[in-house]
Amino acid sequence: MTDGFELNISCPHSDKYGQAVGQDNAIVEKITKSIVSLGKPVFVKISPNLDVKETVKAAIRGGVSGITAINTKGPELYKYRVEGGWRPVLSNKVGGVSGKAILELGLTSVNKIRELTDLPIIACGGISTKAEVERYKEAGANFFGIGSALSGMNTEEIKQYFHDLLINLEEGTNNAASLLKEKLNMDYQKYTVRENKSLTDDLFLLRLDGGIEIGSGQFIFAWLPEKGEKPFSVLDDAPLTLLIQKRGCFTNELSKLKEKDFIYIRGPYGDSPKLNGLHPPTTLPAKSGGPILLVGGGTGIAALYLFAKKNKKMIALLGAKDKNHLPYLEKFKVLCEELYLTTENGEIGRRGRVTDILSEIIKKIKPAGCLNCGPEAMVKMATDIESQYLNPEKIYSSIELLTRCGIGLCGSCATSKGYRSCVDGTFLKNNQTP
Repeated sequence: MTDGFELNISCPHSDKYGQAVGQDNAIVEKITKSIVSLGKPVFVKISPNLDVKETVKAAIRGGVSGITAINTKGPELYKYRVEGGWRPVLSNKVGGVSGKAILELGLTSVNKIRELTDLPIIACGGISTKAEVERYKEAGANFFGIGSALSGMNTEEIKQYFHDLLINLEEGTNNAASLLKEKLNMDYQKYTVRENKSLTDDLFLLRLDGGIEIGSGQFIFAWLPEKGEKPFSVLDDAPLTLLIQKRGCFTNELSKLKEKDFIYIRGPYGDSPKLNGLHPPTTLPAKSGGPILLVGGGTGIAALYLFAKKNKKMIALLGAKDKNHLPYLEKFKVLCEELYLTTENGEIGRRGRVTDILSEIIKKIKPAGCLNCGPEAMVKMATDIESQYLNPEKIYSSIELLTRCGIGLCGSCATSKGYRSCVDGTFLKNNQTP
């Protein structure tokens, strides 16, 4: 049930909503009146790029309950130096500026709003410690929103951060500052394509000219300037190798790369799952009670190879529609104590899907835990089967959730339980997944 509304008439990224609407005060008043008529509290989020006072006056005429200040400024061009010069990173070329860069602008805006009204003000823009909260409070804010400061924090770290921040405000300490991520890994590394190997019409291996330090279960972003950027699991770390399925414009561009072409990689992101109290790539202890079972379907096998490479006592159950969609089998065979295969056409291994024989394999090997990766339907069926034999705490799964920012801010990869795949995973415990 909806408790209230915040009207975003201030996002600078679109031509047809957000700031494009907020620049017309008559429309701001009209929209506000319309939403207020629903009988719920309504806050209007304003843009620092517009006349703050005039926007607020229009919202007040519309009957607004309060003001949120501020949204991002800009948009501005974000460029990165690559081979051939500076290139825009964002697909839209420009984007809004947030965080510490807009702190002073936010404080000035709150001051202006407070001169006009006694309505509640939610302040946001550059808040990370008690110092910024106190400055916004002095400017006239009643409530405080924190966004960019949470970059890179997983769910448990965020809980601790807000706990510490509350204590800081009560006692005058500054413990929360120690939980802020000093510098996120947003730099790109240039790689040269060593090989682009077509496996099927819709699947290819992209092998690059160097390695990468990455933990099992982590991921990277691949960027082609002015073409786009997408996250990918890493099939192999030495050399850096990606297993890519052609699904859209960007992956189609990647499939066209030739030997010696350049590609840019940032990361890694995410974390390795702590299975049985273990944080890979440490070798599994004998007391773990049995092997770890890797269960992969389709391109999900790409996220599992590093577990086999960096750990001992791994057994793999891999499946795809045919043999050509199961690359790296020889390498899996070398690293795994046992390897079970299924194909939908029966070309190799058992005919069917991995979930058709999963129960049989679990009974046979008695695994200490399972790591699943693949399509959501496959993972859901696998975890249902595994839960009949294993403590759910020993079941981890990585599902192909939409990942945009990679640092935990946008929420696009959040599960129904509120865990974000990009910072809490990508492999999540059974009780954290959808």
